[in-house]
Order: sequence, then C-alpha cells, then structure tokens
Amino acid sequence: MFRYLARRHDRKHILRSVQRQRRIAQRSIGFGYDTSLAFANEADDQYASGGELAFRMLSEGEQFFSPILPPEPLREEKNSVTFQSDITTADEENNTFECVVTDSGSKGHALVVFHHWYARNRYSAFAKFFAARGITVIEATLPYHFSRGSDDYSEEKFFNANLGRTVRSMRQAVLDGRKIVRWLYSQGYYKISVVGMCLGGTVAGLIASQEEKVDKAVLMVSPMSPADLVWTAETMKSLRGRIEPVISLEDLRSAWGRINLEMHTWGLTRPHLDMMFVLGKNDTIARPEATDRVIETLTKCNRSPEVLRLNCGHSSVGIFPYNIIAARKVLRFLMEAPTLAELWDVRGFRYDFSEV
Repeated sequence: MFRYLARRHDRKHILRSVQRQRRIAQRSIGFGYDTSLAFANEADDQYASGGELAFRMLSEGEQFFSPILPPEPLREEKNSVTFQSDITTADEENNTFECVVTDSGSKGHALVVFHHWYARNRYSAFAKFFAARGITVIEATLPYHFSRGSDDYSEEKFFNANLGRTVRSMRQAVLDGRKIVRWLYSQGYYKISVVGMCLGGTVAGLIASQEEKVDKAVLMVSPMSPADLVWTAETMKSLRGRIEPVISLEDLRSAWGRINLEMHTWGLTRPHLDMMFVLGKNDTIARPEATDRVIETLTKCNRSPEVLRLNCGHSSVGIFPYNIIAARKVLRFLMEAPTLAELWDVRGFRYDFSEV
C-alpha cells in the first residue's frame, strides 16, 4: 500500500512540475555558453577566454570554490543573519542572502540546511525539531530563491540551459554556504554539519568536499551530476530539449565538471568528514546510479558512508512512513539515537519537491 501511495504522490508532483514548465516556456532561458559568467569576481579569468568550464586539476577546483570575502554579516537579528554574497550579479536582490536561524541555545552543534530548487517554503518543522534537541539550524537561501528573487520565476536563473550562468549560480551557492560555515566556526560552534535536498544536496556535497570545517554531510535524493540530472530526470525533459540539439551528454558533463560532485569525490574522502546518503530506490529524478558510483569510490577509499535506501521515489521521501524512517536514520547519524517520542515529533515535516 505504501509503495502505491508513494508512486501516486510522485506522479502528482511530476505532473505539477511539467505543467509549470509549460506555463513559463516563453520565459525559459535558452541555450548559451557564456563561459565568462562562470568566472565572475575572479582575479584570474584565464580559462574564461578559452571557453573552458571543466577543470583539469584538483587545484583548479579548489581555487574555483575558494572564498573571496570574509565571513562577516551585513546584519544580525534574533532569528536571521544576512550576508553579502561573494559573487556579484546583475540582479541586485541576488547579491545578498538571508539565513533563517533557529537557535538551540547551545554552541555545541550547528546544522546548515540547503533547500531544493524552486522551493516555496522553508523547512520550519525540521528546524524546530533539531533546535529542540540542541542543534542550532541555519536555513540558507540558494541564489534567486525567496528574497533573492525578483519574481515568481527567478529560480529559473539558478539552473538552466545557459552553461556559464548555471555554473556561476552553483558556484555562488557553494561560496555562500562556505561563508555560513566559516561564520559559524567564528561564533564558537565546535561541530558543523550540512544537509541538502535535491540540488541543495549537490551544493551541500560540494561545500563538504571543499570546506574542512564541515564535520558531517547528509545528501538527500541529491543528483551527483547536474548533467545527468538534465538527461535522465522525468521533470527535466523541457530543459534537455533546449540543450540536446547543441551539445551531447558527454560534452555537458565536461562543461559542468566543476559542479559535478563525482569530480570532487576526493574531497569527500578527507579525514574527519562523515557522509550520509538518502536515496529513493524508485527515484526517476535524482536517479541513484551516480550516487552509487560516489558511494563505491568512498568505500574503496575506506571512507564508507552511511546509506539509506528507501522503497520510494523522489518527492515521496517526504511522506509517511518514509519521512519517519529517514528522520530516525539522520538523527542517529547527526546525534545520539532518537527516542520514539522524538520521531513522532518530526511526523509533520515534509520534503516538498513539488517544483523540482
């Protein structure tokens, strides 16, 4: 029965996503290289002139995601903190980002949460649940989402058919996330974890691979390769249709190599970083094959991650009983084993990927 309900839930959200794509078809960003956009704010843009987006050495990847500005907030309020983004874009709203803070009252453990693409709501139930158990939760804002967007379709600028623009947005998200982590470290938190959902999980993984101050990372139904996401996800047919006539999947993988988590697996093998992956066995969006390759590599390097394979799809990871199972495992991974009463408290939390 649960598998039937999960399939029906996933089909409903896939249909909703396809309908949204039809509504915004005239506003969709068309194919373009625009490689220079990917190197915005870099002192040395030697690769931009050559049209090369993929990095050839590990050091290039590290340099690409190196922080530019110090982790100093523009303003701090009781339940939020606002930063200047390291990347400056033509959209003024996108150049600063707000983090929603749910304070636990303890400096012991902080958890930075990265939402999914086209998110319409924060994960308030999730934040309150962890804060009540001594973990301060900081909800990041991905580029062009929430207050960083100028209209209802601004999120299209985050992930689209323009190769350089997409790389820049993902890079901006990673630099923003590293700034949050470094600020938390300066505030005295001795353990810092990151968790991300779908493309937010890709961002969280890239941050974990680059930022040594991250202790634990949880990637939930997250694509390892954005190129493969475009090519295989049921909800990405429209986006693939704007890219495929111009370049192949292999070329797209190369162009987006800098934001492909498979290319940063070495960073995930570093000491003192613990990884957890949550996968849906029937996920037709963030298909688990690429994640399995990363898991295999980590295991071969004696850095075996925690892996939870749920008998559901993508959006259905957020409905009963899969959300309870995931909550139990994630809580056990981040902290001490939860009680049944604690698990019952998290029942109202849903991972709503309706717009993915």
